[in-house]
Amino acid sequence: MSKAGKSGDACVLCERHDGVLTVALNRPDANNAINNEMRDALLDAFEGAARDTDLRAIVLTSSGEEAFSVGSDIAEIATYTPAEAEALGLKARAVYRAMLALDVPIIAAIKGACLGAGFELVLHADIRLARGDARFGLPGINVGLVSSGAALSRLQRVSGLGSAVALALTGGMVTAERAFMLGLVSNVASPKDFVAAVEQLAQHFIALSPVAVTETKRMLRAAVDDVETASALGPKALARCFGEGDALARLQMMLGGRDPQATLH
Repeated sequence: MSKAGKSGDACVLCERHDGVLTVALNRPDANNAINNEMRDALLDAFEGAARDTDLRAIVLTSSGEEAFSVGSDIAEIATYTPAEAEALGLKARAVYRAMLALDVPIIAAIKGACLGAGFELVLHADIRLARGDARFGLPGINVGLVSSGAALSRLQRVSGLGSAVALALTGGMVTAERAFMLGLVSNVASPKDFVAAVEQLAQHFIALSPVAVTETKRMLRAAVDDVETASALGPKALARCFGEGDALARLQMMLGGRDPQATLH
C-alpha cells in the first residue's frame, strides 16, 4: 500500500470512482498539517493521475471537519537548517508543478481553516469551492516565514496584486465570502449543500468532452506566460475537438433537439 493509498493511517487517501480521483489530506488529528511525508504522497498522487488516461477530474479535499489544512507541520520544521528549509520549498514546488501540468481539472473542496501551505496548495487547483466556514490566509510572516514554491506568484495571478500584497504582508485571514469577492474561490456553499456542490461539479466534468477540456487547459496554461503562444494553439486545438473529440456528435445532438449533457455552473 502506497502512502497515497486507501489504508486508514495513510497521510493522503486516494479513491478513484467513475472517472473522478478524490485526493484527501488525512491528518485530521493535526488539522491536516502538511509534512514532508504528505508532500511525497501528494506528488505520487498527482504524478499517477497524469498517467491515468481515463481520468476526468480530481477532487482535492481533506479528512475531518475543522480544517482543510492549517499549513506546514510546525513540529517538523521548527528545527530545520537553511538547507532543509530550501529542500522543503523545492519539494512544495514539485507538487505544485505536477498539479499545474495536469490536463484534467482539479477541484479544491475547502472547509474550515485553509492556511499557509494548505492555502498555497489550493491556489494551484483549477476551481476552488469553499464551505461557508472556510477561512484563508498566509500567517507565516507572523513567525518570520515566507511562502515557498512560487505560491506568491500564483496568488497574484489568481486574485491580483493588491489582494496578494495584503494577504502576504499582513498575515491576516479572510472569510469564505471575502475570498469569493477577491476571486480566490469560485463559489461558496452552505454546509448542508457543500458536498452536493462538489459532486455536481465533478459530474459536470465527466459529462464534458475530455479533448475539449484538455485543450482548454493547455491554452490556459500557455496564456499565463504568453498570450500569443496560446493564440497560436487555438486553431489546432479546435481541430482536435472535431477530429479526436466528440464535438460533431454533440453538435448533431443539439440540432436534433437532444441534450448533449452539458450543464452550466
